[in-house]
Amino acid sequence: MRISLDWIGDYVNLEGHSPEELAELLSLHTAEVEGVEYFGGTVEGVVVGHVVECAPHPDADRLSLTCVDAGGGEPVQVVCGAPNVAAGQKVAFAPVGVTLPDGTCLKKAKLRGQESLGMICSSSELGLGEDLDGILVLPEDSEIGLPLDEVLGPPDAVLILDNKSLTHRPDLWGHYGFAREFAAILKRPLKPMPLAEGWKGEEVEVDIDLEDIEGCPLYFGLRVDLGSSLGASCAQVSRRLRAVGVRPHNDLVDLTNYILLELGQPTHVFDFEKVESSKIVVRQARKGESLTTLDGSSRKLREQDLVIADAQKPIALAGVMGGEDSEVREDTSRVLLESGVFHSARVRRASVAHALRSDASSRFEKGLDPALAHQALLRFAYLLESFRPEDKILGPPVQAGYVEPAKREVALDAHGASTLLGMSLSPDDLAAALSPLGFEVEINESGVVAQVPSWRATRDIEGSEDVLEEV
Repeated sequence: MRISLDWIGDYVNLEGHSPEELAELLSLHTAEVEGVEYFGGTVEGVVVGHVVECAPHPDADRLSLTCVDAGGGEPVQVVCGAPNVAAGQKVAFAPVGVTLPDGTCLKKAKLRGQESLGMICSSSELGLGEDLDGILVLPEDSEIGLPLDEVLGPPDAVLILDNKSLTHRPDLWGHYGFAREFAAILKRPLKPMPLAEGWKGEEVEVDIDLEDIEGCPLYFGLRVDLGSSLGASCAQVSRRLRAVGVRPHNDLVDLTNYILLELGQPTHVFDFEKVESSKIVVRQARKGESLTTLDGSSRKLREQDLVIADAQKPIALAGVMGGEDSEVREDTSRVLLESGVFHSARVRRASVAHALRSDASSRFEKGLDPALAHQALLRFAYLLESFRPEDKILGPPVQAGYVEPAKREVALDAHGASTLLGMSLSPDDLAAALSPLGFEVEINESGVVAQVPSWRATRDIEGSEDVLEEV
């Protein structure tokens, strides 16, 4: 797992500690950090360019002839081989004379008979990770001629963690969980995550039928009408996704991935026009059914597989991956955002049976806090207002099913804790250690009674021995 310290810094002050020191502290207190990598830091001389014109190269089918305005002078002609280049884009432009990370010094060149005065760069050419779609497309409001590092920001230190050390900690499969740990380790306040304050309007009618309650005891559907076509995400979102190894898609899907990486709760967005009869059914797959998943693979479903279906067919393998037919595209105008609670063992079995490991399945199979399902929707609503304010959420989410909040109390005796840990501990000491981690603590004469927070109660904290590990 990759954890961005820039992202963590949204929620806890990390000042005064180097990334290496923070990695050592986290290894000592919480989970093993295998190393620190630095992401970003752009190439000197690369600026924001505007693709004024884009036309096919007259003598090459796979090349485009573009005209790029980099500010401060006349636009220049650039030959580009990326399939996603288009007029109107803001791009990372390297003029003649710039040296790329691989040592290539850009010179005036002729490509298939046409002059090319620079390069429209991809993420990989700038050392910012792979981009299978081609060039790096910047937000539309990026200022022409601005140095790229002023758009993307300074380098980010990324902690590389051993996933095995997180298996028993579902709360650590998102950045906010690690922010909570750092706040406790550094004895600094944890900032609350900004969420939508509530839901406006009347509940929109969406027919949700939970046929398989064991597989999915709780399901939310949030209807959204899009006010503009999908495009590239803002620099902050796309850069953070790349820093932790996730390739940006568009400014709607990227928000769902952002929430997954921040909260640890997977969500999925369906093109609602492709949902037959506007009906969602969570059920077992039926004999002979198949599903083409988002990776383009056609999969023969097993009858024990849990699926999300519409009135006619499966549209997603629940907790694992969505279907290609209901994928959001450039012309999508109405969507349904899914957030739910799925049976961890059944998600794991489906993932193994179909040899389909995903960011969603790796989290659901750990046993997530059910409270995250609704919290993720509130976070989505907040981010949507910030990054796509023209979109409209059509009322509160539709809820099907219910999960009783996890409640667990654990009593700790101060004398017993002192004996086991080999140190003198008072009830106040126990409370001081547990409260920053989210435990609600009641002090009594002999020790404390700790209410285990919901995010630690699914499979992590079960008895006094588990609580003592946190002291």
